[in-house]
Amino acid sequence: MTVDVRLAKLEKEIQRLNTLVLGARRDAAGGANHNLLSVTHPDTLPANVIAGDVIYGNNTPKWARRAKENDGDVLTLAAGLPTWQPGGGGGGGMEFEDNFADAAIHWAWTTWGTGATRTITEAGGVLTLHGDAGVACDFWTAGNDGPQIHIDAPQFPNTIVTKVDHDGAVPDLCEFGIFASCRINTGVANGCWILGRRRWDASGENGIFASRWGAALANVDPMITLPVWLRLRVGGGHRLRSTCYFDYSTDGAIWNNITSDSSSGQYPATYGFTHGLYIRNWSVPYPQIDAQYEFFTMTLQGGPG
Repeated sequence: MTVDVRLAKLEKEIQRLNTLVLGARRDAAGGANHNLLSVTHPDTLPANVIAGDVIYGNNTPKWARRAKENDGDVLTLAAGLPTWQPGGGGGGGMEFEDNFADAAIHWAWTTWGTGATRTITEAGGVLTLHGDAGVACDFWTAGNDGPQIHIDAPQFPNTIVTKVDHDGAVPDLCEFGIFASCRINTGVANGCWILGRRRWDASGENGIFASRWGAALANVDPMITLPVWLRLRVGGGHRLRSTCYFDYSTDGAIWNNITSDSSSGQYPATYGFTHGLYIRNWSVPYPQIDAQYEFFTMTLQGGPG
């Protein structure tokens, strides 16, 4: 038997063994019933897929499920990730997007509460809101002196989304997040919805929280990790009766609603409606507070069509 013939037989045997190994792996994973998004695959997030879902690469990066949303929506990119947004037929679309990647605060933003000890800076692809240790950075009726950045909301209903992080452990008596308000720059307890990440050891209100006009609405998961994605879905503004939904995500893909709230009457001010980002510390010793925001989007929701 020549060397070439022996090599050819050896190659066929290797191919046969490879086929047997692959078949055994498929059988061990469930064969024809194998779930792509299962714990069997270390590069995927476990999930059950339903008709209409898509699979995409998330920030981990891992393969993940993007659940279907409304008929007529289109798949587009927001902050570098595919997301569903209203299509042209529903009258929706992106109203404003800032990925904080141009090393300067965009001219459409308005800042408030800044100075030598309270700053808002954009660099390295993040927007950083900062307050020095010992400096009050409140966001309340009696002391609205913390750094905030906001932009008018021209149309409703709309959705605002951000991703926020904090270096190290969040200090006690500190919070940061997003808001929808009709009384910015004048005190906010009577005109603001807030969704944020808070640490308040004395009360046990740690984790993600929602509030309306100074009244606590909901608080969830005190052990939630950072970064976190925050989302407000606002039904209307400009002194109209309205409803707001408060959502958070730990991966930017799967959203968790913690509560909703409806106003019982007109907003107690004639100011226009605005959306924005903030930080807050509200009591002595006023710990240093920093938050890094990676993007901000405001999207018009066109309805079911």
